[in-house]
Amino acid sequence: MFRIGEFSKIAQTAVSQLRYYDQIGLFQPAHTDESTGYRYYSTIQLPELNRIIALKELGISLEQIKMMVLKDVSVQEIQGMLLLRKAQIEQTVQEQVNRLKIIEARLKEVEQPESLNTDGIILKRMPEQPFYSTRKVMQNLFDTIHLVTEMREYVPAIAEKNQLGPLTIILHGDAFSIENVDVEVGFPLKSEIDSPLLLPGGNEVKERILQSEESVISTIRVGAFENGYEKYAQLGRWIEKSDFQISGPAKEIFIKPPSQGNPEDCVCEIQFPVTRPTTLI
Repeated sequence: MFRIGEFSKIAQTAVSQLRYYDQIGLFQPAHTDESTGYRYYSTIQLPELNRIIALKELGISLEQIKMMVLKDVSVQEIQGMLLLRKAQIEQTVQEQVNRLKIIEARLKEVEQPESLNTDGIILKRMPEQPFYSTRKVMQNLFDTIHLVTEMREYVPAIAEKNQLGPLTIILHGDAFSIENVDVEVGFPLKSEIDSPLLLPGGNEVKERILQSEESVISTIRVGAFENGYEKYAQLGRWIEKSDFQISGPAKEIFIKPPSQGNPEDCVCEIQFPVTRPTTLI
């Protein structure tokens, strides 16, 4: 057996932590010398200690862990909890990475204001269009990505060859938001799809008509989504200079959707319907 300092090295756990666990009756030495008070531990105790530390990493209080240890929670249950926590942490990390990319894109705009030119913007008419879509208020970006992934997987599976136009996202709502986003995801149709489709996530996909729009401004974004900040700013400058006003939700039309693991190969058309403001006489 090992004295507490030696065992702390083997277990990679602070001595103060081991003493505290002993004090509260959560994890006690295999033997305590009555004459000296020295604590002795065995490597046989490592699985028990690792289970306690794993539960603590899940954010469970020591009092709750003590009760779980008494109930002898199985290794499989702990593994399941750890996998869930791992997924939550990975999502948090990805959210922070996305925020960093957004900050970098914003800094680029600050450093290079001349990039906000209006080159590549066109004004065009959009005809009436059958649209096979689903619409939902999404809590965050990951929910939106999940919905888009489902649409890309399941809708083409029921469609005929060349029946679908490019994946299109319509950003409804009166203002920009990264949470509780009213989003519609769908495909323009070249011929009708007879019946609605229920996605695994519970969203129903069905056909509706996108009304014609007399004036739409459009530009192309190449690369990851954070490159869109510059493009939206360019569209805004064009609208302001040309004395137009926004008359409906923005659309993002994925001429070439991003491939898995390589968002830089994405080609997306960004559209705003616009109109001339009416003049009261």
